[in-house]
Amino acid sequence: MAFRPVCIGEGKGSYAWKRFRVGDPAGGYKETPTGVALGGAFKVQQGAGEEWCYYIGKNEVSEDQLFAIAQSSKEFENSQLPARNISWFEAEDFIRKYNEWLYENAPKNIPEYGGVPGYLRLPTELEWEFAARGGSKVDSAQFDRKTSYPEDNLTEFEWYAGPKSSHNKVKKVGILKPNVLGIHDMLGNVAEMTGTLYQVEYYQGRSGGFVAKGGHFLSDAKQLRSSLRTEQELYALDSKTSKMVPGRKETLGFRIVISSLVFPNRQVSSQMSDDWEAYRQGLAQTLPAAVSTSPTSAKTQVSGTDATTHLKRLRDELAKTGSLPGNVQQELDLLTASLDDIQFTIKQAENDSAYAWVKIGGEQAYFIHKEAKKLPILEELIRSAQGAQRVEVVEKYKERETEIKLNIDQAISSYTESIRQLGATACLAVADGFERYAQFLKTRNADFQIKVLEVVRRHAGEYIKVKRTDDENWKKELLTAGTVKN
Repeated sequence: MAFRPVCIGEGKGSYAWKRFRVGDPAGGYKETPTGVALGGAFKVQQGAGEEWCYYIGKNEVSEDQLFAIAQSSKEFENSQLPARNISWFEAEDFIRKYNEWLYENAPKNIPEYGGVPGYLRLPTELEWEFAARGGSKVDSAQFDRKTSYPEDNLTEFEWYAGPKSSHNKVKKVGILKPNVLGIHDMLGNVAEMTGTLYQVEYYQGRSGGFVAKGGHFLSDAKQLRSSLRTEQELYALDSKTSKMVPGRKETLGFRIVISSLVFPNRQVSSQMSDDWEAYRQGLAQTLPAAVSTSPTSAKTQVSGTDATTHLKRLRDELAKTGSLPGNVQQELDLLTASLDDIQFTIKQAENDSAYAWVKIGGEQAYFIHKEAKKLPILEELIRSAQGAQRVEVVEKYKERETEIKLNIDQAISSYTESIRQLGATACLAVADGFERYAQFLKTRNADFQIKVLEVVRRHAGEYIKVKRTDDENWKKELLTAGTVKN
């Protein structure tokens, strides 16, 4: 069984956790984009330094592997079809037996952390989705897409329903192309079990069955996405016997990860204890759960409100002592005024920041559209030169065409980043930023840029609403002359 490293891309510190968003608006309320953080299991040499990584199966567990470890049905021997129609408990039993076999027969093949060998288990939902999206191997725009590869090439990577793909039959593992991490069949062929119990909002609410990720050979192509999640029954009613039995499905299989203990020894525990305060005062303040995707002003508003509440309590307690010295009263008043000034300064800074990002986004959008208008002209020149058999001229024009397309792609990356930054800013500040920049353009009679800015405003509104970029569609809208008319 082969595994692929999935690296977090945040260095080797004790609390090197990767912040990202799971979910996708396409999945409705069950996949509401949610801020999460993920850590690795082992320190792995990557280039010039170390990175925290975990390992995930290159393929779904096959029937042959199930037979070899669990001594299941003889018909599974030598079968490269994914193991399916087995219960979550049977998958766990397979993993237990495989761990025991490895510890006894191949302990040196298991990665270690803190001198303690790792172990196999089902992936968590976060580990699975992070790997499905391409992990730290892709940029943030690509990470936000529904798949970690071009959707137009879906048949090259995934098995789904219909004559263009699976013909509604399960396929052998590892036949199609892998994703950028070298992992096959993540989104199709069979859905995959995780070790996470299902909650509607990922990490809050009622816990139900277990989470299964991805689509399968009977899924419509439009359903396949990295965020796809379904609740699966641990037990189901057998229609023949009317008894509750472990749940099984013909479309459900699994793959496994290699993980480790968080505290394998005292040295690691001591180091994490030493690093805790720095982490708590730094990175932890920006991680999800409490603040998730709130803008900076909203986060500071929470802290400011708490500070004001504590200050009032202090006033009340001091007042109970009888007399409050004038100098203490003055200091408390100054502290109250300082808190108010901080909130005002933050809001002012956020307004200025929003204006700057609006300006960057507007200028990049205008640049993209101007560059795109050159492409049809170049295509016509190339056809004309080809007709005249002017080979050198054709090559020159093609080089220029490649350069323009590269410029557009680079500008799109900058453009989507500006939209993300606006999405992390208070809505009122964003609205003010667009109004200020529109007024700036009006003073310069830049009517066409104002039209482009309206497209940018719409894109920002979409991102603020769903917390996902849509760079492919945004690019098409900025490139198409019919979308933004001169």
